Amino acid sequence: MKLSDYVMKFIFEKNVKYIFGYQGGSIAHLIDSLHKVEGLTYIQNYHEQASSFSADAYARASAGIGVAIATSGPGATNLITGIANAYFDSVPCLFITGQVSTHLIKTNDAIRQQSFQETDIVSIVKPITKFAETILAPEKIRFYLEKAVFWAQSGRPGAVLLDIPHNVQASEIDPQTLESFFDSDEYKSEEVKHSRLDQETVRQIVAMLTEAKRPVVLAGGGMSSVRGTDLLKTFVHTYDLPVVGSLMGLDVLDHNDEHFCGFIGSYGNRYANFAVAKSDLLLVLGSRLDERQTGSNRTLFAKGARIIHVDIDPHELNHHFPAAVPVCSDVGLFLKTLTAEIGDRSFNNRVWLESIHRWKVKYPSYLTHEPNIDFVDPNEFLHVLSTQVSNKATVCLDVGQNQMWVAQSFFLSGDKRFLSSSGHGAMGYSLPAGIGAHFAAPDRQTICIMGDGGVQMNLQELQTVYRENIPLKIFVMNNQSLGLIRDLHENYSYKNIGSVEGYTNPDFKKIANAFKIAYTKISSPRDFEKLDRGLKTRKPHFFEVMLSPHSQVIPGPAPRRAVEDQLPLLDRDEYNQIFEL
Repeated sequence: MKLSDYVMKFIFEKNVKYIFGYQGGSIAHLIDSLHKVEGLTYIQNYHEQASSFSADAYARASAGIGVAIATSGPGATNLITGIANAYFDSVPCLFITGQVSTHLIKTNDAIRQQSFQETDIVSIVKPITKFAETILAPEKIRFYLEKAVFWAQSGRPGAVLLDIPHNVQASEIDPQTLESFFDSDEYKSEEVKHSRLDQETVRQIVAMLTEAKRPVVLAGGGMSSVRGTDLLKTFVHTYDLPVVGSLMGLDVLDHNDEHFCGFIGSYGNRYANFAVAKSDLLLVLGSRLDERQTGSNRTLFAKGARIIHVDIDPHELNHHFPAAVPVCSDVGLFLKTLTAEIGDRSFNNRVWLESIHRWKVKYPSYLTHEPNIDFVDPNEFLHVLSTQVSNKATVCLDVGQNQMWVAQSFFLSGDKRFLSSSGHGAMGYSLPAGIGAHFAAPDRQTICIMGDGGVQMNLQELQTVYRENIPLKIFVMNNQSLGLIRDLHENYSYKNIGSVEGYTNPDFKKIANAFKIAYTKISSPRDFEKLDRGLKTRKPHFFEVMLSPHSQVIPGPAPRRAVEDQLPLLDRDEYNQIFEL
């Protein structure tokens, strides 16, 4: 059997239906073999970075593994941003790169390059992958494929890469004689990890929940392992617990649920940040508590609360908060074990929950404007959009102000999903992510929201959208600037605001027309009625939402203040009354 045929058959057997990539000479055998597998489809992007983002989103939307393929040299290096994105956001992705034939790979490190498009991609991506290997021996192909997929999906998921030389792809192998990774000591030692919890710690946590007067659950990206189940919903309903979300945890609980209490962090909802700041117990489920959640001065974060930190990655525990109670576990196993230990005990958090809802009413994430005004409030628009999209919509965010406005005001009712470049913060993610999300779940409506800066970073993928007739609904929030960077410069009094002075946009209507995609401009609330027609078609549609060049994310971070003390600052008497200072 030809080795490249074996690779593609193996991938298909892992329930992968689509592979994203860009053609190149050193992957010719693999691409040819891909087309031999019935049920496995190759989606050609127009840049390898887009392929990597599409694979990332495919993995998230399918709850499986995403696969992207690229040729050697520049093809491989163009994948790097997407590899890092999958690694930092814990997304299981297999990246396959072609390599020059084994006899052409340099053997002297002093030589920069021995062959055309030769690049040691494995050494480059080692820090941003769980496993990376150049396969030099054909008889090791099964071992390394099994190892790569295992590491991509086990423990804390992430990116893996296999680099396959051109002549190795063409090799003949006997599948019956191939060594299996699952027979190795490495696999057997990993298999027993994270299989049970320390019962004494679980009892300690039950006691802490029992004593707490103002508990809060913080749902992070690690909750993706239980998405689609009712584990979290059952837990918080049974014990009447308020839930706040990080950016990656916003879609794990229906926003219609009275226990959902908003988005936290530097750009979070005021009421959600108030809930954390006033809590006396914070149960953190699958979040690494990065600076955007806690603020730069972590001593001011939830300073009156005891913290219980649950994470599958032992290295994240006690990293930022040494005094937290650490629990190294999959959140699903933790919730099942904790619920069983609590049993029929009851908790009365109703008064606490009602106080958070009063803040929610007093400090809403958006205001409603009259239709006759001549501007679009981004928070209001995105909330309106959230009520008009399908209850089975997958919403792909980009990075910048648009991402924060969505997190603040987009209402996730029903079975809506968020996909976002969170840890790496890669502009240009949304459009190719929409492509990957569509192929993972073609029955779901796919919404792509981005800024005028982000759309230009992978603009070429509009051709993929047109060619494949992908019914993406593309929303460009156009404020004619890199708004979040402009805000940063203004808040910190930087003099050179290059994001405004040196920044221009093309005519997006002409761009949409060039790719034969329908176009609609939204310039005021009067235009919101135009959404319905474009959203209901089974064709791609490009919406340009015109914003003021001075649009801001409100509330936002205030330098050197606690994360809940946001700009614009509240009246000091009002703020102090909330915190009883």
